[in-house]
Amino acid sequence: SDTSGEARLHVEVPDSITTWITEAVGLSEEKGLGIASQTELKTFKPFFIDFTLPYHVIRGEQTKIPLTVYNYLAVCVEVHVKISVPKGIKFVGHPGKHHLTRKKCVAPGEAKPTSIVLSFSELGLSNITAKAFAYGGTNCCQDGMQTLKNGKHSEDNYLEKRTPVGVDYVRSSVIIEPEGLSREYTYSVFFCPNEKIHISTPNKYEYQYMQKPAQMTHFDIAVKAHNDAHLALSSGPHDMAEMTEIVIGGQQNTKTWISVSKMGEPVVSRDTAGILSWDEFRSFWISWKNGIIQVGHGTQVLNESIIVEWTVPKQLEVKYIGFSTGWGSMGEFKIWRKEETDENHNEAFTLGVPHNIIPGSERATASIIGDVMGPTLNNLDNLLRLPFGCGEQNMIHFAPNVFVLKYLQKTKQLSHEVESEATDYLVQGYQRQLTYKRQDGSYSAFGERDSSGSMWLTAFVLKSFAQSRGFIFIDPKELTTAKDWIIQHQKEDGSFPAMGRILNKDIQGGIHGKISLTAYVVASLLETGVTSEEERTAVDKAKDFLESNLYSAEDPYTTALIAYALTLLHSPSAAVALRKMNSMAITQDGFTHWSLTGTLVTDEDTFMGFNDGLSQSVVSAEVEMTSYALLTYTLLGDVASALPVVKWLSQQRNALGGFSSTQDTCVALQALAEYAILSYVGGVNLTISLASTNLDYQETFELNKMNKKVLQTAVIPSIPTGLFVSAKGEGCCLMQIDVTYNVPDPIAKPAFQLLVNLKEPKSEQHLQAPNLLRPVSPDENRSEALHRERALVDDDDPASDQDHQEYKVILETCTRWLHSGSSNMAVLEVPLFSGFRADIESLEQLLMNKQIGLKRYEVDGRKVLFYFDEIPSQCMTCVKFQAFREHIVGKTAPVPIKVYDYYEPAFEATRFYNVSENSPLARELCDGPTCNEVESSASQWVGFVHSGPCNNVFGCLEDEYFEQCMCSRDCGYDGEPVCGSDGQIYPNHCQMEVASCRNNTRIEQMPMSQCS
Repeated sequence: SDTSGEARLHVEVPDSITTWITEAVGLSEEKGLGIASQTELKTFKPFFIDFTLPYHVIRGEQTKIPLTVYNYLAVCVEVHVKISVPKGIKFVGHPGKHHLTRKKCVAPGEAKPTSIVLSFSELGLSNITAKAFAYGGTNCCQDGMQTLKNGKHSEDNYLEKRTPVGVDYVRSSVIIEPEGLSREYTYSVFFCPNEKIHISTPNKYEYQYMQKPAQMTHFDIAVKAHNDAHLALSSGPHDMAEMTEIVIGGQQNTKTWISVSKMGEPVVSRDTAGILSWDEFRSFWISWKNGIIQVGHGTQVLNESIIVEWTVPKQLEVKYIGFSTGWGSMGEFKIWRKEETDENHNEAFTLGVPHNIIPGSERATASIIGDVMGPTLNNLDNLLRLPFGCGEQNMIHFAPNVFVLKYLQKTKQLSHEVESEATDYLVQGYQRQLTYKRQDGSYSAFGERDSSGSMWLTAFVLKSFAQSRGFIFIDPKELTTAKDWIIQHQKEDGSFPAMGRILNKDIQGGIHGKISLTAYVVASLLETGVTSEEERTAVDKAKDFLESNLYSAEDPYTTALIAYALTLLHSPSAAVALRKMNSMAITQDGFTHWSLTGTLVTDEDTFMGFNDGLSQSVVSAEVEMTSYALLTYTLLGDVASALPVVKWLSQQRNALGGFSSTQDTCVALQALAEYAILSYVGGVNLTISLASTNLDYQETFELNKMNKKVLQTAVIPSIPTGLFVSAKGEGCCLMQIDVTYNVPDPIAKPAFQLLVNLKEPKSEQHLQAPNLLRPVSPDENRSEALHRERALVDDDDPASDQDHQEYKVILETCTRWLHSGSSNMAVLEVPLFSGFRADIESLEQLLMNKQIGLKRYEVDGRKVLFYFDEIPSQCMTCVKFQAFREHIVGKTAPVPIKVYDYYEPAFEATRFYNVSENSPLARELCDGPTCNEVESSASQWVGFVHSGPCNNVFGCLEDEYFEQCMCSRDCGYDGEPVCGSDGQIYPNHCQMEVASCRNNTRIEQMPMSQCS
């Protein structure tokens, strides 16, 4: 402030006509804190224009766009509104024009509407602009009409000679989407040109011998260890008395020496404090020729880099080289290049699309980054193309940020910008997650709306919160209450019961579900940290349970979880679990993973086959179990076994850096982050060349230490095509190619039955074609004719006489799981026609209806998402709600309704719907003498409401009758018996709620003594 204590701030007011409230706070050494009284600032324009567009429309549709002119000037104004559209958007009724002028006469203090009708033919984001000029005068409208009528000036010259009293300019955007159903696939590959042999050594001082390549007399090596990296130059593949031993970082990382035989006395040594590191690989070279053994820093044999050297007294025969670390120190060694590995990495991809794609919808992009965690770093807030509406799905905004921060911090790469962004997401995710906490300290998918807390989700939240403590504040009480809830429900045999819903059914079911859940919970407790005696007792009991049931686990999912948990527990049985897990591994072409079936899937029909020729043969559970195996390897420090697993997992990533669902993304990113910490090298120097067989694309990318975390992207101009990739240099790279396109048909073998019913009001006036150019009859009132002339009738507006009555439709969607039992948590996505919005009141009524089992709904633009704990197979799960029209749209395009299993999104069903050919909506926005009729859909589009084949994997089941689900719940999980207010004892809280729903009475939980 100045000497008077006043300060002037010059700020630009946001472009909004509204009232702003300003607040000011001041600090003074004498007066302390001062708070000024609120002041209002009104932002206002005396003349402006306003128009809104739908957020997006479908190509081929027509939309009526209302524009409103506001005149708060003191004079009557003649307004000329000039609307401009880009290529790909046309004015209906005005072919060939990209500019159109509307004229209105607006009195002081009035607002006048006008409108235009647009059609959309090109995909993408387009901007539409409107410029409004207001011309005033005593008889402004009459004078303006006379001048234009006389034809003495063109419109442009006429406007130039008059000075406007008001001007406004507005630009708005609209997204034009392709017709049909969106599909995508991603090629991901993690490759290391010039890949070297990787050896992981345990802390047992046991040599692993490799036969050296012929003619080799020196090699360079990258080492990562706390201390005591040992190398043996030997004539045989085992320890020998005549071998030469080289020790780097011996005596607690303080000395380096050369000795004869294992543990022999040094013949030469040197002080080398801190020569090794566990945080990064460090390079050394070893040479033996002309009777001299030398050890040096770096990768090149140079005299100035020698650490120690020794002249051998007699001829040295070296056929094998051994690698080891001393007692108490694990190590990682990268040695010479694999014999089967070329200096260059070459790969070819076929970027194909089905024959029936929607023209113009195909897109392909390539991205390259020099870090296995790179895509995640670039999409911390958007790792999945899925909604996040429940307590488990919300964690996708939380847990991955913890893993990224931990990785960057451990490798000393954490910048202030990334730390700030990631911690912001952590704080937001933490606050949102607390809304799903129940009064007893547990967590469930929908908080207090569920009948019980979930053992699985509470364990997941507990470990995620605990791991984030180093980056944000977590209330210790939140951890304590969750941990106490878990432990108090532990069974006598040490297992943890499936309290509440386990939304992902891969972790539940029979004895195997009991084992896998116990392994999951005890791993979460260990990752959280065991502090009290009660917690140690609970962990020991769980350990005993897992060890005693180790041989009962027969599936790879349970086995991988047990192996990870027992390794965390330092159990003697961990080695047995590891061998069992390794025996189930599928290894092929340098990739390792685990499958639900235990075999490599080659049959396209095993899981979900798409009728566009592309199939998804990997399900979310396989990513998850493979990630647990990777966590086990990283826990053991076995990078050599981990790398083939990392390569397979990298192939499964989506273009955003995540995977297919929440849990597989969180577990896989945790495992990849741990691997990245363990294998961090610190440098990369790669040249990657891409070229297409269409000869329209060729590009070279350079990856180095400075840009390895920068996601480099390129658009591939045309597909289908082949794409050749060639890479050379040092280090590893993750490349992804994302292909998207639209197809007109749903999948051939859906996992759900899906029915749609659209009800529209019957109204004769909607069926009448508007009379566009009605002449003035001699019998009409003279003043009405004068009024129409003074109003400057909108230039042949095809929608100027359109009926403006609010239009309402009722949409009912029913679905049913087509396999036995019920699905996992399912999401029903119901998009509305362009120009419509959902009626919130009718959605709230659905939420209050306990009988249909709806847990939550979300409105995202013109799409409504419904969340269900499950969708059963024995009855139809239905939702019915209303929608109102906001924008008049002609030639309405079909829109797809979709239902899918959230945890296995490949299990889905899609069905298109549209208005019937007799619908009033099919007669909107007439152009010329005829109306724009919706085309018959039976031959072109599958699954319309009013026509099309049945949408079912088992034949035409839609003719069968299924009752609507009323109070249908899967209450098969464990839980404490409860006493109901009706005097009955129920097996668990869920069963009591089902009884309450079916009897249409309120039953509350009472003390057990009242039911004795």
